[in-house]
Amino acid sequence: MSVGSETLSELDRTMAPRFPRAGRIFLLICIPIVFAAIYYAPVLMSLGWHIMHGQAVDYRGLRVSVPWGWTADLSAVKEDYPANPQGVTLEKPPKTLNIEARGPELMYINLLLPDAHSTSTQQAAQWEELFRESHPASDFSLAVPANLPATAQCLQATPRQAQDGLHAGAAIACVSEKDGWLANYAGSQRNVPLFFQVLDGLKPSH
Repeated sequence: MSVGSETLSELDRTMAPRFPRAGRIFLLICIPIVFAAIYYAPVLMSLGWHIMHGQAVDYRGLRVSVPWGWTADLSAVKEDYPANPQGVTLEKPPKTLNIEARGPELMYINLLLPDAHSTSTQQAAQWEELFRESHPASDFSLAVPANLPATAQCLQATPRQAQDGLHAGAAIACVSEKDGWLANYAGSQRNVPLFFQVLDGLKPSH
């Protein structure tokens, strides 16, 4: 055996591999998992929210159901005042971080409280007027949606240039003078029935 061959053999025996085989296998398994976790971070965060908070939140004595895939933003509740309720917002984030994914869908629910300046009926009328002003007839088709909650009055706005089908946008305002709440929805047509299910489930938490 030549001196050169002996030297190479000695190097092969003494030089440790840069990455052990177990380490390479670990990396091959973990890297795709990490990328998948980052890509699906929104839906994983939603799952984590439900693990921490369950399927409903209590807002000032009103039990609000939070559907799977949605979360409740409770940050505004910390600054809630008895005479000025801030409401609770439910949000459905995109399933992935795809830059082409649609933005979040929102449900907003608040209490309808009479004050010294207006009655519940007047507040409901003001709520509807504001909704009409923010959705002009030139850009939106306004109509009363079907399958309304039993005690609610609702108005739905659909963009006139909307995409057909369940992915078309929808905005809805609902008021229940009897049960003392008001609600808004902004999202796709697909989740309009889910919004009405949440409203049907509104009830005192005590």
